[in-house]
Amino acid sequence: MPLSPATRLGVYEIVAPLGAGGMGEVYRARDTRLAREVALKVLPTEMSSSPDRLARFEREARTVAGLNHPNIVVLYSMEEEDGIHFLTMELVEGQSLDRHITADGLPAAQVIELGVALADALAAAHEKGVVHRDLKPANVMLTREGRVKVLDFGLAKLGQADAGQDLSRAVTVALISDLGLVVGTVPYMSPEQIRGEAVDARSDVFSLGIMLYELATGRRPFAGGTSADISSAILRDAPPLLTRMRTDLPADLERIVSRCLEKNVRERFQTALDVSNELRGLRRPLEHREVGQMTDTGHGEAPLPHMPPGRASIAVLPFDNLSGDAEDEYFADGIVEEIITGLSRIKWLFVISRNSTFIYKGKPVDVKAVGHDLGVRYVLQGSVRRAGNHVRVTGQLINAETAAHVWADRYDGTLGDIFALQDEMTVSVIGALEPTLRKAEMERVRRTRPNNLDAYDMFLRALPFATTAMPGDADKALHFLQEAIRLEPNYAAVHGFIAWCHEQRYLRGERHADTRHIALVHAHAAIEGGNDDAMALAMGGFVVGVLERDYETALEAIDRSLALSPSSALAFGFSSIIRAWKGEDSTAIEHAKIGIRLSPFDPLIYLPYVGLAFAHLFAGNFVEAATAASRASAANPRFSVPRYLHAAALVRLDRFEEAKALADSVLALQPGFTITGLVSDNFTTPERLGMPAEALHRAGLPQ
Repeated sequence: MPLSPATRLGVYEIVAPLGAGGMGEVYRARDTRLAREVALKVLPTEMSSSPDRLARFEREARTVAGLNHPNIVVLYSMEEEDGIHFLTMELVEGQSLDRHITADGLPAAQVIELGVALADALAAAHEKGVVHRDLKPANVMLTREGRVKVLDFGLAKLGQADAGQDLSRAVTVALISDLGLVVGTVPYMSPEQIRGEAVDARSDVFSLGIMLYELATGRRPFAGGTSADISSAILRDAPPLLTRMRTDLPADLERIVSRCLEKNVRERFQTALDVSNELRGLRRPLEHREVGQMTDTGHGEAPLPHMPPGRASIAVLPFDNLSGDAEDEYFADGIVEEIITGLSRIKWLFVISRNSTFIYKGKPVDVKAVGHDLGVRYVLQGSVRRAGNHVRVTGQLINAETAAHVWADRYDGTLGDIFALQDEMTVSVIGALEPTLRKAEMERVRRTRPNNLDAYDMFLRALPFATTAMPGDADKALHFLQEAIRLEPNYAAVHGFIAWCHEQRYLRGERHADTRHIALVHAHAAIEGGNDDAMALAMGGFVVGVLERDYETALEAIDRSLALSPSSALAFGFSSIIRAWKGEDSTAIEHAKIGIRLSPFDPLIYLPYVGLAFAHLFAGNFVEAATAASRASAANPRFSVPRYLHAAALVRLDRFEEAKALADSVLALQPGFTITGLVSDNFTTPERLGMPAEALHRAGLPQ
């Protein structure tokens, strides 16, 4: 019997029905004990009335609850109340993947991106002995932030389960009606499932191949009017080649999908990890393009961002300074920074960072080219005129695909009104993008600002120097930041930047006794005062993580930063490094990629690439580690960390001559470098340093 809203099951209060899953009715519910919303799935009566079946499912549920992967929905608990057995799970806000499939298929890069996430989720489950057996687009969610979440491992069967329990046959029979109608998931079944044979992880690989084919072409590889016809096609027919369906698809994608769809399990990819690695190799050529003279950051190549499906995306270009005084450039740039910060607090909006949009400063702009280069749908342009105490700001929002103007307006005020003026413009832009947006979400734009406008002025003057990777810029930034903190001692963002700049000075060789002590004092001040300041939390958290190896405090602050500003490229870069050091390699890799995508032309892009290199190195992905470290070095040639990471990866790839050359360059950049010094510099835990330390010793670096 369906549960009504306001029904209580222990500490859970039913809010609304969500639908029916493979193992029962699903509801949105509120956990009154922890004050959070969850998905609650009530198990069918026939299961709960069978002690043996229930016990077996409980054993499987415990294993599923042990899965810990960013692309798998978390199972919190299995509970019973008043004779009703139910599961509680992470509530995922978004749409199922089948809602995103288009008639002609998705862009190749997006198919590959989704495929990597799906394969990674399956690989994590298979490693724990869990086989999904019901993988299909309806069982995959895309969150509002564009993250893949695989649902409903409720039908999963432990690979180590008793072979005498013919669960595969039972599920197969249940999904095919006697009338020959498609009533379940027959189009996504493997041949062994159709035959009612025992299945293992390779069955999920087949289902993944079906999904990849459908994502790429808009149609399933095996068609038929009845379940019997579809079953026959799965067992006997070869689907049309992908490249005949779409000539723009890479031939290697066809090869990967075809191998997933091999009818003989021995001829398929044997693991989901193999599929993930193949797709990653295919993704790399599509992710990168030459940027020529667009930027002087030294990357050579930069990743072309691919926006999550359904997520609006925007780049705010530098505003023209119409004041007639070049001294006011920093003021115009500061207004852009404030608008970017406000926009980045909107969860469904993907906002390119300031450092990547400012490569267009002072150059003629083709909005279509900007949209293509940065991978965004909208571009915001504007101007600032400052005359005495009066300020005028104009803005125009443009659709980058069509160059059509979406919105334009002008705002006038005094310097004392500057924050209200910036917020008003930001809210107007958001309203133009999403007219039905709730007022509560609009209010996220409005945030704590400094009381002293002179302190704010000093902060704006510091920004161009505080966010680069150039030698000497930290000292220039500190000149303004120290004056700002004198004028307003509790300015959280300034504390964060002071901590960051002192740590930069230390890493560049200015290793005075008090350098890191000063950094740590300001880092804690940034965290303590930065409840509503994403930048303060991110910078303070990162410095605490580096200097005290207090990864819990660091990540708590960084995660609060990301909750406030889901488009903070810097916070994602910091998160990737700290999480790699802590041992959360898969999340570190994911966050690094998001950081890179959010700011492809940023001089600080070396941060997520360093996180990516650390995570891949610890995970044993040495080719990927070497590639990421090389890109980090290209972005910041004066930083020794990417070079020794690159050297360690090359040793593990038996490329000793190249590793030795890199080791020599590390010593040239940092003459006092020692392997044991990595521990004192708090680069990860001593336990995790074992493998790279051994590799660095083999590369010739001093112990």
